Amino acid sequence: MQNYIRNLNYKFGASLALIILVLSSCTPAKEEKSKAGKKEFALPVQIGKVVYMDIADEVRAVGNIQAEQRVIIASEIRGRVARISIEEGMNVKAGDLLAQIDSREYELTLDRLRADLSASQKEYKKAQEGLRQEDKDRLDAKTRAAQSSLDLAKIELGRTKQLVDQQVLAQSALDSAEDKVSQAIETLLASQAEQAAGMKSRTEDIEKLESEMQAIRKQVAVAELNLSKVNIVAPFEGVIIAKEIEQGAIADSGTAIVRMIGSSRLKAVLEVPQNYRNKLKKLKKAHFFVKELGVKFKYQNNLARLVRVIPDANIYSGNIKVQIDLPDPDPVIFPGLTLESTLNFGVRKNVLHVPAVSLVISEKGTVVYIVKDKKAHLVPVKAFKEHDDFVEIKDFTHQLTADTDLILRGSGAVFPGVNVFLTNPVPNTETPFSSASKDSKPTELSDETPAKNPET
Repeated sequence: MQNYIRNLNYKFGASLALIILVLSSCTPAKEEKSKAGKKEFALPVQIGKVVYMDIADEVRAVGNIQAEQRVIIASEIRGRVARISIEEGMNVKAGDLLAQIDSREYELTLDRLRADLSASQKEYKKAQEGLRQEDKDRLDAKTRAAQSSLDLAKIELGRTKQLVDQQVLAQSALDSAEDKVSQAIETLLASQAEQAAGMKSRTEDIEKLESEMQAIRKQVAVAELNLSKVNIVAPFEGVIIAKEIEQGAIADSGTAIVRMIGSSRLKAVLEVPQNYRNKLKKLKKAHFFVKELGVKFKYQNNLARLVRVIPDANIYSGNIKVQIDLPDPDPVIFPGLTLESTLNFGVRKNVLHVPAVSLVISEKGTVVYIVKDKKAHLVPVKAFKEHDDFVEIKDFTHQLTADTDLILRGSGAVFPGVNVFLTNPVPNTETPFSSASKDSKPTELSDETPAKNPET
């Protein structure tokens, strides 16, 4: 029994040793094989190159046609509306009668003031001619009589003085003669003063009459102006869009009569992206398409003076409203039509592009992968517009150059640091079509083939 146990232990030990020997010989081989397999793992990719393209800087915008002139025509005087000459939707020309205020009160006022002015002018003319002749003769005669009385009193005084010296007359006679001379002098002075006072009062009368005449003349001018305002006329050529008052109603000064818009001056009001605000002064061409009428037209000269921004940007869309004047518009277009347009701001040179298939949307945003040292490296970018299967990008880290191997096919499967092997070691470097090439035609809107490239 002991021998049996001893033999059994011997066999078990030998078997265990054999198993350990086999395991020890197999484990390094498996580890070596696993390491060899890990070194050989790599993802197949197809590479390409970044390209630099000249791009037509265009934006597509939608808006409508509006009238450059839009006014509310109001009455400038108070009165009863005696006549309404228009209807809504009617086309009118500059100077056409729109409405008329009852003119009788204003005509009577003007006639009365004109009569007052005529009377004032006659009085003023008489005053300018001076005193009446009989008044002049009376004052002159009175002054001459006073002068004669003075001369006679002086002669008598001389005679009386001589007789007194001869003691023919008493001293009292001389005193009486001297008194008469004094009275004659006073009388002459009074006559002269009366004549001078009469001339002075006449000058004051002239100035007063002139002031009154000027005041009446101004009243006449105001009455004439009010009378001219009874006829309410169209200030420009346009279309009546609404009547604000009916015939027979009483209108005060400032009461709205009609609303109208101009038809000769039109403007395009468009919504464009906010980032084009600073480019508007560089606008080169503007192509327009009115789909309702099938009408196309364009402007390409002196556009900077025709464009201005309407200061009410849309806070929700981030767009701004742009107004473009339309000089000499096609007679068939009118306010209210929907307008499609393409605005061309020239050419942007050497804009960085990558093939659209190379872009990957990841948790870190839009990225592309490049090959460095046979490994995939992530490059964050910002994507913009697409042009013929190439997408305009912005390279924040400046890693992309003309010599960079850009991963195209397989970019969606790779990840940073993974080994890659190239299925096309010599990529095609042909430059794609440029939207700004000389052979390409400018983008025009049509009802069949809308523009593909412009940003909307």
